[in-house]
Amino acid sequence: MADGDITKDLLSELALQLEDADEVKFTQAAKLQALNRSQVRVAQMLHDAYLTEFQHVDEDVDASSRIIDISQLNEGKGVFRGGEGIVRVRIKIGGDDAKLKWATELDFKEDIKRTQNTLLAGSDTNPLYYVFNGHIYILVSTYDETTANVYYLQMPPNMSESVDPILNPSLHQILLDLAESICWKMDNQHNRSAEARTSAFEEIKVLNGRYTNPEGIGTSSRRR
Repeated sequence: MADGDITKDLLSELALQLEDADEVKFTQAAKLQALNRSQVRVAQMLHDAYLTEFQHVDEDVDASSRIIDISQLNEGKGVFRGGEGIVRVRIKIGGDDAKLKWATELDFKEDIKRTQNTLLAGSDTNPLYYVFNGHIYILVSTYDETTANVYYLQMPPNMSESVDPILNPSLHQILLDLAESICWKMDNQHNRSAEARTSAFEEIKVLNGRYTNPEGIGTSSRRR
């Protein structure tokens, strides 16, 4: 398939769900806007396990200052969910490929005080990191020339006739239902909007229930 073909298929399917194949009520631009809003919202609500297509890595990020600015990742395009979108960090101590180690994430509120104990502090053999206020803080012994490979969730691109969604195809029906809800709301058909939204939310609840408390839609797993 050519780039954009998936988006075109989604637009056609959405028109059918809206009973508006001839675009009498909903323009293509309106439907595209709804699909883009839906892709972001669905991804915000789903457990990380369903977002493998969103995962990306920036390699050899300078960590010699001990702090990595999250806003500079992804070529400055941002990280999806901000600090919550940081998946893993791998530290290259002193820039040495032979000293490439996975760092253990600390929970800022629960674990930082424990690292004040020298036995639990980050080191070259036990690299640690934590995420706070838009930054990744690296805890090792050697900082000179140290770099990091940062794994994160990238921002989803805006769909167009030449750009496809990155959301997994198995989730496209949820995407369509939520986009349908948005369109009905724009048309002041609130009952139909609520019906489509409920369908999407119930499916998200079922999917998230496989990994999290089923009552907690969108609970993201920060403790990996």
